[in-house]
Amino acid sequence: MVAGVLAMALVVYGTYGDSQAPDSQKSGMPFVLVMAALTTIVTFGVLAPRALRAVGAGTAGGRHWAVGLAAASVLGLAVFWSGLPLIVGGAAALVGRAGSESAQHSRAFSAARILGLFAAGASILVTVAGNLLH
Repeated sequence: MVAGVLAMALVVYGTYGDSQAPDSQKSGMPFVLVMAALTTIVTFGVLAPRALRAVGAGTAGGRHWAVGLAAASVLGLAVFWSGLPLIVGGAAALVGRAGSESAQHSRAFSAARILGLFAAGASILVTVAGNLLH
């Protein structure tokens, strides 16, 4: 849930931290905030718990969930301003960490953790750099 709050803060900063943001961006911000909140609820209320259960059960599904979340977070960098990579990247890192600490430790979990953290960090970096370099 911390990832969701950070994502919503990133959306607000991406809009109001940019001195050249058009009015359409400012008027669309409430919608993006609602979408970030819904994405957080679905990701951490449904997807991450399922992935963690699969990791706990020791099935290959845990690795699939971890890799899927990591891939979604990296692909989400196309919409870095929405907070999506931060939210889904946080979930990928969470599942990757749980898998790395489990008996079924594999490179897939380590990769998911690294890619999730990369996507989350990159979305913050690109948003901040974009606002500062205007």
